[in-house]
Amino acid sequence: MNAPESKQPSVQDHGKVVKSRSALLSWTWLFPLLATAVAVWFFWENWKSEGPNIEIRFASAPGIQPDKTVVTFRGVTAGKVTDVQLDPTLNDVVVHVRLNTFAKGLAREKTDFWIDQPEISLNGATGITALIQGNSIQARVRGGGYATHFRGLDTPPLVTTEVPGLLAYLSAPSIWFLERGTPIYYHGVLVGMVGDKKVGENGQATLLIGFTEEASKLINSHSRFWVLPATSLDISPRGAHVNIAGLKTLLDGGIAFDQFSPGGEAATNSSCFTLSPNEAAARAEGPALHLTLPEGRGLIPGETRVCYLGQPIGLVERVQSDPASGMVDAVIHLEAAYTNFAKADTLFTLVSPSVTPHGVSGLDTIVTGSYISCEPGISAAPVDHFVVQTSDQTPFGKSLHLFLTANQLPSLSKGSPVYYHGLKAGSVLSTGLDKQKHPQMEISIDPAFRDALHANSRFWRVPATSVSAASGVLSVEVQGLASLIDGGIAFDTFGTAQGEPAEASTYSLLDNEKLASAISAPIHIAFANGRGLLPGKTEIRYLGVPVGIIESVHPLPNGKVETVARLQPGYDFLCRSGSIFYMAHPNVSLNGGLKGIETIVSGIYIECIQGKGAWADTFVGSIDPDAQLLDNNGFEIKLTTDSTSINPGALVMYRETRVGEVAAKTLSKDGHHVLLTLEIKPEYRHLITDQSCFWDNSEASLKIGFLKVRLRAPIMTAINGRIAFMTPDVSAPPSKADHVFELCHDNPNP
Repeated sequence: MNAPESKQPSVQDHGKVVKSRSALLSWTWLFPLLATAVAVWFFWENWKSEGPNIEIRFASAPGIQPDKTVVTFRGVTAGKVTDVQLDPTLNDVVVHVRLNTFAKGLAREKTDFWIDQPEISLNGATGITALIQGNSIQARVRGGGYATHFRGLDTPPLVTTEVPGLLAYLSAPSIWFLERGTPIYYHGVLVGMVGDKKVGENGQATLLIGFTEEASKLINSHSRFWVLPATSLDISPRGAHVNIAGLKTLLDGGIAFDQFSPGGEAATNSSCFTLSPNEAAARAEGPALHLTLPEGRGLIPGETRVCYLGQPIGLVERVQSDPASGMVDAVIHLEAAYTNFAKADTLFTLVSPSVTPHGVSGLDTIVTGSYISCEPGISAAPVDHFVVQTSDQTPFGKSLHLFLTANQLPSLSKGSPVYYHGLKAGSVLSTGLDKQKHPQMEISIDPAFRDALHANSRFWRVPATSVSAASGVLSVEVQGLASLIDGGIAFDTFGTAQGEPAEASTYSLLDNEKLASAISAPIHIAFANGRGLLPGKTEIRYLGVPVGIIESVHPLPNGKVETVARLQPGYDFLCRSGSIFYMAHPNVSLNGGLKGIETIVSGIYIECIQGKGAWADTFVGSIDPDAQLLDNNGFEIKLTTDSTSINPGALVMYRETRVGEVAAKTLSKDGHHVLLTLEIKPEYRHLITDQSCFWDNSEASLKIGFLKVRLRAPIMTAINGRIAFMTPDVSAPPSKADHVFELCHDNPNP
């Protein structure tokens, strides 16, 4: 049999080919691609937000740390420190900073960088935020081209704004206590600050001072700067004054400036000014004048004053002796307003205290110090060299000689002062008897005051000490150290001036200024008696204000007393028929209580109530005016207050004059307030308007000043209390009866 045939394929079988579908992206690739996209986005945003890299060099960099310390501009973070290194020389610290894109404008040549760190001193505390947030780098842009390398400031600038204002310099031979941060004032307003302090090339101390742009407009080439000491003591014959410019200057002092002459060019950053030791030296900005003196006793550079009419107009800058001539040379500067005094015939006199057998002169200089007196000349020839005489060498050829007479002259010695409005205008030359054996005094009036003296001028004695009294007030006054021993003489012209006096003219010397100022035609007032009336002392008052004085008192044949009085200028309207003159004197009665008790201290005076009739010069006075003055009923007003110790019978005063009294004291209907009923005399009704202000005047006070004591006390007039009031405008319509006012506890306008 044949074997079965095996089947063998003729072609090799590779399997079935199946066409595959399109390949899809696997999900496993999605997350890496997303992460890459986010990283690229973050990289792009970070690259886009970063500005240029800059390099800042500092002498030291306390508290500056990479990736932590920020750069701040106008309070906004403008960049961050990326690295801090020392340069190879170890002299500087190199700080690398990456600025933000929005702050790329800081990369300018004139940009200033400094380290903000806390600093606490007597001048104040700065950099307080650095205590909390750490030190930072501050920036200020001032322009320039693009730059990436900078030199940082060692100290913060005085003005941190983009427009730094003015940076100027002050120089002086020595500056002891002024340091960085010392304030600079203009008319009391803080406008600048002191920066660095160093010694300049000329060996003088130099201060850098800074001002804001607005304040820099106040400074020009005529500005004068001077030192404000922490405290200053000013002593003069009129008192002692301790001046403290402010709490800030109390610690370190300060600087002030001003312009004492018009014009001047605007100051620049290169301007340099001289720092004067005080305001007087700053004001004395005129050209140098050279004086030759026989001696320099009492002359102190920077302190000795040059005076005109008793007022400072310049200062002595330098004093030195000349061995060759045996004289003293001094350099002075006058204030700008007085530079025209530098004329050939101007007279300079050294005034110092002098004691001779003929008397004492220059006594006021014991307190104020010696000074140089100036009497300007009339020559048109300007000069800058003068020969100075001492006060006992000064000729009186140009002065005006006068004679004063009186029944009894005061015991004034040679050299005693003669005053005009408080200024020394002359002196006493001698005292003696004239040809008729009457007391006579010769005085000299300085040439500068000749224009103030007229034919109708009046002279009076200025006592060494004067005592005056009013209701509840006792005033003791010392006129000044120069007149402390013997007093002096004063003069003035009251009313219209009448011509100039001739040489050797004679004037009457009156006892006091009250007599001198009362120049009206005489008026005659008759009284039942003259108890308490003193010639030259008893005043005539109108609404409590002294307006005249009693000149003489003499009895009449009819058993009455006639007084002759004169009024001050401007009060002739009281000389009318119907005017009432009555004595204000103490009066105690069961019905009326205590009245006029203040006259126990002040003395009796004559009160006047204006009449409405024609002009008159003869009147009949009254001793007890109540019945005559109160024919018409007074009108009542009320005061309200929470509580008061004032009781019925208390006096109501206007300018220390009694105008009424408290009639009743009750409680308000709700019981919360006290009501005082005041009865005002009819003649004073016009003084009370709706604007009147009332206060309790029963309390005592004490005031003490240099060589002056003023004592206020309620004395006997305040047994039931006192109420005082003031009216700003007495021409306003008077208040209606029963008008209610509020009672203050203290004077609202002391």
